[in-house]
Amino acid sequence: MGRADQDRTAKGCGKVLAPRLAESVESGGLRRLSHWCELDRSYRTLLMISRRRFLAVACALPSVNAKRKFSVPMGLEIYSLRREAEKDLPATLALIREFGFKEVEGGDFYGRSATEFRKLLDRNGVRLTSMMAAYDRLSRDINSVADDAQTLGAEYVVCSTVPHRKKLTTEDCVRAIESLNRFGENLAKAGLRCCYHTHGIEFGKSPDGTLFDTLAKGTNPKFANFEMDIFWIVFAYQDPVKLLYRYPGRFPLMHVKDIRKGTALGGSPGDVLEEASVPLGRGLVDIPAVLRVARETGVRHYYIEDEAVDAARQIPESLRYLESLSL
Repeated sequence: MGRADQDRTAKGCGKVLAPRLAESVESGGLRRLSHWCELDRSYRTLLMISRRRFLAVACALPSVNAKRKFSVPMGLEIYSLRREAEKDLPATLALIREFGFKEVEGGDFYGRSATEFRKLLDRNGVRLTSMMAAYDRLSRDINSVADDAQTLGAEYVVCSTVPHRKKLTTEDCVRAIESLNRFGENLAKAGLRCCYHTHGIEFGKSPDGTLFDTLAKGTNPKFANFEMDIFWIVFAYQDPVKLLYRYPGRFPLMHVKDIRKGTALGGSPGDVLEEASVPLGRGLVDIPAVLRVARETGVRHYYIEDEAVDAARQIPESLRYLESLSL
């Protein structure tokens, strides 16, 4: 092979190994030249295979910004079907399971003991994860509250309200803070967590900003947190999304409910008609935005609550709406 042939061979091997190829040509090491050309071809083949494999894997992975179906377990607040439960509790629990719910929240045993109520839940394959309890009962006999919650298999005990007169005041909140911390500390000894349910009365002004800010600042997150009811948050002219971002981790529980468009906001919760509850997606609440942020900020259990007379008809519609969401 002449020098010209050697030069052409070196050029044909590509740029990746050019320095080593030139060295081989200069030294006359044609065997080494052939070896390096073979390595270059193998290297380029490997690059092509690796690139194809990378693209295949990359295409199979979901985009970081891709929306996902809302797939967290959705429970039901049994209060939604209180009329049905008062007439026939076993049939109501069977209906709840028929709707597809596997977990519930509740506080009324409808004339049964906690043990009897638990048997009905078990028979229908439904788990009670949160138990509501009145402030008076928590103050008077917290041990029996803990016993019932443990019997039912609950993780949380929720204080449904705190003592106040017409309007909640800063002084009411100071007393409530002491009580909620005490409740939570005692319940923790039984392996239970304590929450306070918001009803929209907690957003009057206080030295901390709002009364809710006072409650959040004063309660010990180790012992007392909150259940967000998004209906009542919106009713109080508040933004659930902003509140979740402001207090991440402080709302392990959420009542998912929508408020009828045209409902007068900002008044007394006691003046709100039951028919202000509408199927999810039909009202004022931006449900997708709330659920998206709830997922990011530590909400662990979600319960549909529908206070309307025809809740049994509206609940399936709410479930279909949730199934359609991509967050």
